[in-house]
Amino acid sequence: MKLEQSDVNLVKKVLWPNETVVGTVRQSRILPGGSVVVPTSVIITNERIIIVNREALGIRHDYESIPYSSITSVRLEQGVITSSVFIRVQGYDTDKGLLKNGKEEGEIYGLHGGDARDLANYLNQRLEAKAEVEERAEESEAGVADRSGEMDSKVGGFIFCSKCGAKNPAGASFCTKCGAKIVSAHQ
Repeated sequence: MKLEQSDVNLVKKVLWPNETVVGTVRQSRILPGGSVVVPTSVIITNERIIIVNREALGIRHDYESIPYSSITSVRLEQGVITSSVFIRVQGYDTDKGLLKNGKEEGEIYGLHGGDARDLANYLNQRLEAKAEVEERAEESEAGVADRSGEMDSKVGGFIFCSKCGAKNPAGASFCTKCGAKIVSAHQ
């Protein structure tokens, strides 16, 4: 992925502490779908993507920030001359920019084919890493829940009767209220 210093300079004042720029892509100037006068720049950091829309012939800059944690899917549409990257974002509401009017999917269009492919690949790698972390967290939570059930029965927890719903000491074989046989979840 390229690192265009002029695009990096555009975002220096809006970078978060410890945030670093890892790449940049820019909308084409002369190819179809691009912008001759003021092309949009996409700055890829270790925390988010920042889309810089230039307005008023490049005098005014509109910064749009999309943290990786908000991105739910990314797709690449390769054209013959230029390509587009579509980004789906959950819970993002704005009246300007990539996802204006409440759209959940925005298009970054007019990109050179290689730049679009690099951007889509990078974002998809981030999504895969996020999914792996979430999966490990769920597995860890499930393991803790299993172990806490074991601890309850060892430390004097309780179990409910499946017939009458009465609360019984953990490890009980029969309900203290109705006498029904208690079936432990761990059996």
